[in-house]
Amino acid sequence: MNNYDLERFESLGDNCEFGFYLRSKGLENGSLFRWSLIKDHQDLLNLVTGDFVNFYQFDNLQPTWSNMLVDKDNGIIFHTDLYSSQIDNNWVFDDAENERKEKYLIEKNKINYLVKKFLDGLKSNKKIFVIKKNNNQIDMNVIALLANELNRRGKAKILVVFQSDDSSQHGVIEHAGENVLISYIERFAEYNKADDISVAGWDKIVNNILHALPSEI
Repeated sequence: MNNYDLERFESLGDNCEFGFYLRSKGLENGSLFRWSLIKDHQDLLNLVTGDFVNFYQFDNLQPTWSNMLVDKDNGIIFHTDLYSSQIDNNWVFDDAENERKEKYLIEKNKINYLVKKFLDGLKSNKKIFVIKKNNNQIDMNVIALLANELNRRGKAKILVVFQSDDSSQHGVIEHAGENVLISYIERFAEYNKADDISVAGWDKIVNNILHALPSEI
């Protein structure tokens, strides 16, 4: 596989594991959800269906960790330069409001660029969006609706990856509808060690997907 092949793939959560896989292959291209935490893909479906209205607005951002915040309008968590500290078990932004707004405007411009890149990518007819969750608890009805919504704006596939102890399943590609694919990996990285990935496991999946799908979907 080469960078052109890998650029077809983009993470849609639930965390940054697949982003670390792309990094292990030397691909550092930014994407909207590469480093985000998406606990419920219904939130992502709502965001896309609503055309990203009110996305990443200053008053909707709440700190959740020293370098992370949640967009309360949609529930998605992002890494940020709006740093915070824990005070009495509550996360509080470090900077005064004026300083935060200056940093926020820089981040918002970056977010706007990545939203446009995300939507433009749908029109390329080659995108494969990767979704996983360590506990395998993924609502496939929501995924089907999300796939339909993405394909209303272009053409793309969603690849849902599950953990499986059955080695005969690893890397196997299954179809779960016109625009949803399923595959399996022997393990996911622990959430607190998201870069401890199974490169070989992801390699097998990615190579089989590239073999199964043409350069344009």
